[in-house]
Amino acid sequence: MSAATQKVHDPTQQEEGDEAQWVNEPLQERHPDLLVHTDRPFNAEPPNYALTEMITPETLHYRRQHTPVPVVDPETYRVSISVEGEGDKHFSLSSLKVFEEREVIVTFMCTGNRRSEMNTKEDGETMGLPWKNGSIGTAAWKGPVLRDVLKAAGIDEGTEEKGYKFVTFWGLEDYHISVPIDKCLAKDGDCILAWAMNGKTLPRDHGYPLRVVIPGLVGARSVKWISRIIATKAEVDGMHQVGIAYKQLGPNIKKLSDVSKEYIHALPPIDHVPITSAVTAPEPGTKLSPGDALTVAGYAYSGDGKAVIRVDVSLDGGKTWNQAELSRASETQGVRSRRAWAWVQWKYAAVVPENVPRQFDIVCKAVDDQYNQQPHEGSAIWNLRGILNTSWGRTNVECRAKL
Repeated sequence: MSAATQKVHDPTQQEEGDEAQWVNEPLQERHPDLLVHTDRPFNAEPPNYALTEMITPETLHYRRQHTPVPVVDPETYRVSISVEGEGDKHFSLSSLKVFEEREVIVTFMCTGNRRSEMNTKEDGETMGLPWKNGSIGTAAWKGPVLRDVLKAAGIDEGTEEKGYKFVTFWGLEDYHISVPIDKCLAKDGDCILAWAMNGKTLPRDHGYPLRVVIPGLVGARSVKWISRIIATKAEVDGMHQVGIAYKQLGPNIKKLSDVSKEYIHALPPIDHVPITSAVTAPEPGTKLSPGDALTVAGYAYSGDGKAVIRVDVSLDGGKTWNQAELSRASETQGVRSRRAWAWVQWKYAAVVPENVPRQFDIVCKAVDDQYNQQPHEGSAIWNLRGILNTSWGRTNVECRAKL
């Protein structure tokens, strides 16, 4: 049974609405193996096998939608760019082709990744979709360099000096957030306006015909179906910027009424993902026997361009550890490069010990090049929105005697 049949409620997305709103959904882009959390809007994550690949296939890359997917005519499509209060400059897809293209390999992660693990009897239920460890994915994105396009529209370092601290992005479906302007203008920020994904035309689910890609920031900052880009002095108002959507409250706060709206608005939204990792193989419940050869695999990622330097793996729930072998997405995304925009894939070859219990936990934890590490368990970082569950990754397997 898909998770969608459970009628999950997420306060950050629209309700199902009228049937007519959903007749143009890109059903053919959606792999049947996706684990669906809501059908309308479509929110789904891939199975573990897709998370063991360095580049996530576009049909299996996680989907995070708040509304129906817009239908766009590429011939009439325009993106408007301006400084707040000044006139717009309009760019068609063809006019953007004069700018330098860049391809960057970038991991997007929803801040709610692994939220389901936080829904416990002891701590309580969280607000949001019950993501497992799959609301994360990595793709090769290609398109014009955002910095160059902004400069052509009159937004440059001088704009920042005049007090414009943010670039605000609006999608065609009215999703809107703000990103610090220095990130958008940074020469080494690698921000682009993407029209291709994994060497193919950008799929509708992923933002066709144009999305912004902001490497190193949470997926929510890479707005799809871009409509407007505005340099602003203040961050934009709205649930996804100043509201509760991307704010982490203390573990003692069990309902929104426990805090004021002003308190929530004063908190900064999440920009960067802290160091995190997950076990993607073996699958939970896998049956093993003592002496079996075992390959443990997974991913590890740290935001803000920090590179993962180590993944520790334990076959006894964290009592003893060994290190996994790491694979990187690109030679340019190395240690202290400050441009490690993608996850690492890791593997650890082991043999099932003779003395393991009938059920045991395989756990992992990662370290980045600033030696940030993951918290031991999720209870201490539990929060009402269930975001940034960066506790040790784990899977539970069974051990049985050989016949």
